[in-house]
Amino acid sequence: MSDIMLFPLGAVILPEGKMRLRIFEPRYKRLVTEASKGDNTFGICLFESEPDSSSGLLSATGTLVRIVDFEALDDGLLGITVVGLKRFLIQQVRFEPDGLRIARVEWLSAWPDRDLNPDHQTLSRQLQSIYQQIPELGQLYDQCFFDNESWVAQRWLELLPLKRRQFDHLTLQPDCSQALDFLDQAIEVEK
Repeated sequence: MSDIMLFPLGAVILPEGKMRLRIFEPRYKRLVTEASKGDNTFGICLFESEPDSSSGLLSATGTLVRIVDFEALDDGLLGITVVGLKRFLIQQVRFEPDGLRIARVEWLSAWPDRDLNPDHQTLSRQLQSIYQQIPELGQLYDQCFFDNESWVAQRWLELLPLKRRQFDHLTLQPDCSQALDFLDQAIEVEK
């Protein structure tokens, strides 16, 4: 088990995914500073707000990410780009005095790479179409693996507005099969 700093978000990232973040809260500025002094890593997990409450729940799973780029944004805030490395299961969370969460995590195995099954060609084509329609997404990647089921499933899970329980259920699976079944049902797939 390992202890990692957590950055809870309303969005998710999975292994091999990329994401741009705007850093403005003091606790997350400290997270970036601390990460930069070490191996540039921290964890991202899904934060789900509870209705009629200022609190929320964290997903049981998340992804260790590495900072791969920094930039000063037009509004003066710090922008970072992160890449997903590996999934984890949160065992325990503690709070630092400034509110930064530190999690004790257990590492989860990566989903095995699999060639794209013909049944999922449409999911791959639709993902390619989204990357063309929203260039900011496609530009994050030097290489896209639209012929790999695990890569396609993970990129779709990053794009969809998933509830915490759905996210945890799908990401705790040993491979991408259930995620692909879920995606086939959640997205209107024209075969």
